[in-house]
Amino acid sequence: MSTSSTAAAASRESSGNGTDREVPETRIPWWPSLVAAALAGIVAFWGMTVPQFWFDETATISAVERPLNSLGRMLTDVDAVHGLYYFVMYPWAGVFGTSELAMRAPSAIALMITALALSRIGMSYASRYLPGRTVFVGLLIAVLGAVLPGLTWAGQEARGYAMAAMSVTVAWLCFERYARTRNGLLLVAFGLSMAAATGFSLYCIFMLPVFFIRTFRWGWTAITHVLVTCALVCMSCLPLAYIGMTQSDQVSWIDLSVGDVVRSMAETVFFISPRNLNGDYAGLVMSLAPWLAALTAVILVAGFVLSRARGIMAWTFCLVYFPFAVVLAAQVMGRQFFQERYLTFTAPALILLIALAVASIPWRIVGIVVTAVFAALSFPSLLAQNGEYAKDDRYGTASEEAQQADTVIFLNPQHRGIFIAYPPDREIADPMLEMDAAGSATLWGNNIPLEMAGELRETGSVAVVSYHGDLAFPMVEENLLDNQCTLTDDNSDSRFRVTNFECPDTLPDPAETPEAPVEEEPVTPGV
Repeated sequence: MSTSSTAAAASRESSGNGTDREVPETRIPWWPSLVAAALAGIVAFWGMTVPQFWFDETATISAVERPLNSLGRMLTDVDAVHGLYYFVMYPWAGVFGTSELAMRAPSAIALMITALALSRIGMSYASRYLPGRTVFVGLLIAVLGAVLPGLTWAGQEARGYAMAAMSVTVAWLCFERYARTRNGLLLVAFGLSMAAATGFSLYCIFMLPVFFIRTFRWGWTAITHVLVTCALVCMSCLPLAYIGMTQSDQVSWIDLSVGDVVRSMAETVFFISPRNLNGDYAGLVMSLAPWLAALTAVILVAGFVLSRARGIMAWTFCLVYFPFAVVLAAQVMGRQFFQERYLTFTAPALILLIALAVASIPWRIVGIVVTAVFAALSFPSLLAQNGEYAKDDRYGTASEEAQQADTVIFLNPQHRGIFIAYPPDREIADPMLEMDAAGSATLWGNNIPLEMAGELRETGSVAVVSYHGDLAFPMVEENLLDNQCTLTDDNSDSRFRVTNFECPDTLPDPAETPEAPVEEEPVTPGV
């Protein structure tokens, strides 16, 4: 494409509000983008191996540690919305294993790519709307992207949220390049990246209308091409959306009021790590979150007042919050689809929005101070996400307690996750197991009927793994005590209650056990 046609395409992209005038594009340096990627990687890999695996990460391990055909059959019943992530992690785990480092490293790499692509987008905007602040915006994105609690946690999570953020950001970058060049290959890349993003996190599909609205100033040809691309993305994701709806009982445990959702959207999604609510520094993190949210609101208001980039900032604001609006509307209609981590993919857009707002402050030193305060308020969350119990479930603790026994009774198939995440180094009997996870094409395997747990006759050391307050536990405990077992330990330091018993090496045959004599009631004379 010639220089004149490129300039014409860029001119059509101008917002037309009288202030967002087109500035001749200069060569945007790469070093701020490399700094952004490096900072994101340092924060993500720092302390990555310390937190114990939790429920969701254990589901990932279970999914990738099975034959491929079993994984495919499993996805027809559960976790279809995580299917793309499982297929990405499947060969990775086959090569690198399932340690904390191995399972979480791909998410850290995804955040590094996210930071690099986001800085390119931000500096491109700055070169047009904030001349002289291009590098400054790139460095702001580097710092903000490395400290925002609602995004940094995803880099230490063996789940697809970081990959969703990466895919959305790469799609966004391709979209911006298409806006300037009208290169059809970039539009194809945009569509493929958005389809991948939706595969990693279904709610990413809600960003498509915002991207499409952006094309209204580009002419009918561009509008048609983008509309067709968005339609193809939607069509490709329809099967996933349908299967996800059929499996919606997986989120039936969510029970939030509209007020709960609004409060969480305001504070928790971006300003508290969704998995640091009960670990170290939890109290400090919770107390700082409202201040971080308030500071962000002040920055954005100041940016909209002072900036020459109001048009692109308003559009970016929609890119952040339109998915929120859709989920909130579903909540008002009585559907429970909200969890903080499901909206993590919107965090990069918020980071860019904050960076543009800070860069709009006339005095650069003020912008630096504001960014430093933002980082200081965010820093306790970075410390919190690196604690051993940051993810709270403490699967390693439960596994260590259960491994003291030769036999483990799992009252719920999900409890078997402690050994999936932290396998014992020796064979341990599992009398409740009817069929393992791979054979049953489930995440946790199938159990024999629960009532049979009260009839088990075990010898040697036995551990019972249950939820705290499990109503079936007293039945199992009574059975073990009746079999002359002795309770030796009762640990509730994890998501589970792990109760250890020491049973006799041999148990008497019930058929050979003499029945106690039945005492006859005395007969009263004359009756």
